[in-house]
Amino acid sequence: MNKIKSTKRALIMSAAAVLMSISMLIGTTYAWFTDTASTGVNKIVSGSLKVDIIGEDSDTHIDTLNFKNAAGAEGEALLWEPGCRYLTEGFRIANKGNLALKWKAQVNKGTTAANEGNFDLLDVIDFYLVTKAADGTKTETALDEFTGNLKKTETSEVYYIKGVMKTTAGNDYKNLTLDGITITVIATQDTVEYDSFDNTYDEDATYPVRVDGIVKVNEDTILKDKPEDHFVQVTIPAGSVENAEKVSLVVVEGSTTPSSITVETGTQALTAEVKLIDQDGNKVNAASGKFFTVSMNIGKNLNVVDFYHNEIALTKVADVNSLTANDQYCYDGTTGYVTFTTDDFSPFTSIVSDSAFNGGDGTEAHPYLIATGEQAMQIEKLKKGAHLKLVKDITVPDEIYMSGKKFFFDLNGHTVKLEYAEGVKPNNGSVLYIGGKSGNLTINDSSAAQTGAVIGSNKSYPNKVTSAVRAGNYGKLTINGGHFYGTSEGTSCIFVYTSMSSGSKATVTINGGKFETATPSNGTYFVLNHQDNASAGCMITVNGGSFRNYNPGVTTVDPVNAKTGKIVLGEGCTTTQDGEWYVVSN
Repeated sequence: MNKIKSTKRALIMSAAAVLMSISMLIGTTYAWFTDTASTGVNKIVSGSLKVDIIGEDSDTHIDTLNFKNAAGAEGEALLWEPGCRYLTEGFRIANKGNLALKWKAQVNKGTTAANEGNFDLLDVIDFYLVTKAADGTKTETALDEFTGNLKKTETSEVYYIKGVMKTTAGNDYKNLTLDGITITVIATQDTVEYDSFDNTYDEDATYPVRVDGIVKVNEDTILKDKPEDHFVQVTIPAGSVENAEKVSLVVVEGSTTPSSITVETGTQALTAEVKLIDQDGNKVNAASGKFFTVSMNIGKNLNVVDFYHNEIALTKVADVNSLTANDQYCYDGTTGYVTFTTDDFSPFTSIVSDSAFNGGDGTEAHPYLIATGEQAMQIEKLKKGAHLKLVKDITVPDEIYMSGKKFFFDLNGHTVKLEYAEGVKPNNGSVLYIGGKSGNLTINDSSAAQTGAVIGSNKSYPNKVTSAVRAGNYGKLTINGGHFYGTSEGTSCIFVYTSMSSGSKATVTINGGKFETATPSNGTYFVLNHQDNASAGCMITVNGGSFRNYNPGVTTVDPVNAKTGKIVLGEGCTTTQDGEWYVVSN
């Protein structure tokens, strides 16, 4: 960009004037309407809340405002240049309902088709709302900072829109044309009327957000309620709408949940109004066989159990790539966005469980997401088994106890580590436990890099089992991947035991993964270990994996008691030594 010259450089914005279409919206959960061009009326009606824009000296509705030249230069073209200042015609806001309202205004750029306009011009124009007192004194407020209030049936004073081109606008902004920008006036309820208690019941009434755009012919049209960190984004596929050249996205957060949706104990509803309207104010629907894709930011790491379009429950799919039909949805806990398909618009409601987990429903397709140690400690409270998936590295304060149920635990490239607080005596020293007659735990690591790990406590306690994972009392443990550490002195990595009184059996099957302990005990690294005097059916079978300072091909048997369980290689498996590591393969 060249430096600004002292000579004036006319920056032309449209051939005649910048037309500011006045659109009115109303917030919270009310229906809203804008009239077509044929009626010459542009208003919002929701219950008894009505707002209109009227002329400076009349009660007649106006839908366009022109910037004006100074007196004596009325017939000259409007030429915009750095430092210039233009005022629109005067207008007033009229409350034609019987409820008090508050209102504000915003400039909408929208999105455009190719060569439709140069909205970058708006980056170098500041807008103000100007009032003029009876004595001619003018007061101006930045447009995005102004809020007006009107009692029922009240009409505002006269306002003007003032545009000021920044003096920093350089040659990049010469000879550009901007046509059809929109000043949107939005209104919602004000805290004036009283109910039986006070006048604060509508203090949280939310302003809607409106973004205007032009429907592209040969490519998708994307509308966002704001450019960055959007709450809602709507994708309109090419050819999916008919008779809509211009569209507006209207969003109201925090709307009332439809009464037809049952919000059960332990859940909460998050509802938002999302609408598309065309250039005539009519609701936009998708053409037959088509649908829109909508992304809505409801918050990260939630447990979304249901999603509704009005009272209709949508079908849950695994991810955005699986959205192949209308009325489907998915939720990404890492981004906080629920993405769904729809062919029309009305309230959309997420039902979120108060469950301790970050998301999911415990199924294979949608496992419970574990992001904190506190959440991991809730696993033992589950009434039935479930699929579990780590989404962050976590530290747990005690053993994760799983008994009598079937679990699938996906490390997903993350680490779960046991760290006792100072002075705390552990239940047992393992990180994960599986037991009980129906207890069955499968550990996987779905990450491509295989970086998932289970790290035992760095403390050792007398008469306590210190290990990464233990199985006992009929429990069945299967390990398919992951890195397992026994970190305290003389500890085991994987431990299996039996109840002496019942003679119960526990078994471990290792198909893959890496296993090691920090230090030996009496010269031996007990990477895999079983309880002394354990039943003969208490067994560890190794079909694969890598073991540091330990050869699982050498069966360990208690020389004192012949009933001791065994550690054996699976059928057809052999062990190969690679330095400190012994690798089992079939």
